[in-house]
Amino acid sequence: MPRIAFRLWLKDDPAGIETYVHYHLNPFDGLYDLIRAAGIRRYTIWLDGTDLFLTREGEHPEIGEKLDLANPVHAEWAATMTPLFQERVRTEGAGRPEQAFALDPDGTPGPTQGQMTYRAGLIPGDAARTAVGAALARDVVELAASLRAAGVRRAWTFVEDGDAWTYVESDDLDAMEAALGADPTWTAFWASLADVLDERTRAEGWRRTREVFRCD
Repeated sequence: MPRIAFRLWLKDDPAGIETYVHYHLNPFDGLYDLIRAAGIRRYTIWLDGTDLFLTREGEHPEIGEKLDLANPVHAEWAATMTPLFQERVRTEGAGRPEQAFALDPDGTPGPTQGQMTYRAGLIPGDAARTAVGAALARDVVELAASLRAAGVRRAWTFVEDGDAWTYVESDDLDAMEAALGADPTWTAFWASLADVLDERTRAEGWRRTREVFRCD
């Protein structure tokens, strides 16, 4: 099942951020129906600071990328959300991180409570992004085995300038994290990336983000 990712950026305004969260946790009547009618199977949005990471899965996940402003639900949604975004969203559009890794994309999805997107900061520049992609390709078989052994059912990693985002579906997040933390293959993989990780990620490792929207 194809999965794509988008990036959006909210203004650095706590009230605006919580407005965005509120309306995504309590969407307008009919919004879910429009998403499903577009053929989107699973759609999640994750928040870290002012940064949003969106994933969309379906036979044709690109469908539904643009709002139909002739539709009153879409029009009201756009009028509510647009003022909350940074200017770069209007001038540049959404960012599109590149998929660098996928684990069992056609497997059985994990339970909702076991789903998470993790963020790892990278030093800016193409070299870091290339290094992460090369490391994932180099260790793909071993990493897949480690993730499955930790209870991960499906996973994707998307990479952009400055960040790597990994969406996982596991049976139990805490158990998964503990298992990976004790896995020598997993810890060696992260150690191999030390030179391209930002200071926070070197100190803390990848970090959980906040789920703010789900449409299954």
